[in-house]
Amino acid sequence: MESIDQIAYQSGLVTVGLFRCPPSDPRFENTGPISETLLVFPRTSVRITHWGRDPVIASPNVVMYYNRGQCYDRGVVSEVGDICEWFTFDRRLLVRALGRYDRARQECWERPFDFTHGPSDAISYLLQRMVVEHLLRCQDPDTLFIEETLLAVLDRVLARAIDFWQAGRRRPGRRIKEPHPAHVDLARQVTLLLSTRFQDQISLAGLAEELHYSRYHLARVFRQQTGFTVHRYLAQVRLRTALEQVAGSRKDLTEVALDVGYSSHSHFTESFRQVFGFPPSQLRRYTPDRLLQQRAHLLRGFRRARRR
Repeated sequence: MESIDQIAYQSGLVTVGLFRCPPSDPRFENTGPISETLLVFPRTSVRITHWGRDPVIASPNVVMYYNRGQCYDRGVVSEVGDICEWFTFDRRLLVRALGRYDRARQECWERPFDFTHGPSDAISYLLQRMVVEHLLRCQDPDTLFIEETLLAVLDRVLARAIDFWQAGRRRPGRRIKEPHPAHVDLARQVTLLLSTRFQDQISLAGLAEELHYSRYHLARVFRQQTGFTVHRYLAQVRLRTALEQVAGSRKDLTEVALDVGYSSHSHFTESFRQVFGFPPSQLRRYTPDRLLQQRAHLLRGFRRARRR
């Protein structure tokens, strides 16, 4: 049977894997348990259910987290199945990175993640995609580039995941407040619609009417449960989907814009530039050396932001 999982890079510090599983594959529903603690950047949308936890719509806007031995089920959302990249890190380094944001996790060697998923910011998504593209294009990959970039990504996504799960749920002298099941379900329904119909013209009023909630309630609950506004979540799904098309095909950029739900080339180009820092046309001109230069530019901006 054809392999659906392959290692693209491995060192003592980090391992990078490529996972490609169509819905027709008999292994699609269950490929667990996970053999190593890892985090996953989805490139398509898929329903993931860690055993004993609520289902999550794993989209390009999300980072998924797995402890070693984790069992889970997978459900179809995108017709192309589950396409993602996964990353493992040296265990001591990972626990130390978590401990920077939550000291209680410094001793969590066996199960460092008590959360299933967290927000994926645009720069983290772009940086890990740059690493993968570098690995696919270069016969002699730059180890320093790979490891330094992925450490920066790890730092970014862990900080956001811990902030997200602690925000609004922990109060002095109280336990973590668990989200209302109806709110979790509503956010999941909205996420599913945005992940599968992002090419359409979507309005808050239309979503609220379809799901039988008020616009105010839907918008408030979605932001509380995901960390995104509805508009920003939709825009990020569109742009990260477009990023794949721009980098992986020679499709006309106007066609890409229309495919992901933008009404014009100019609107798409400006939105892409604002989120990723450069226009889509520039991405297609990148050689491996220019990818390294752009990565250095993004990391400098990240360090300046942390110092402020």
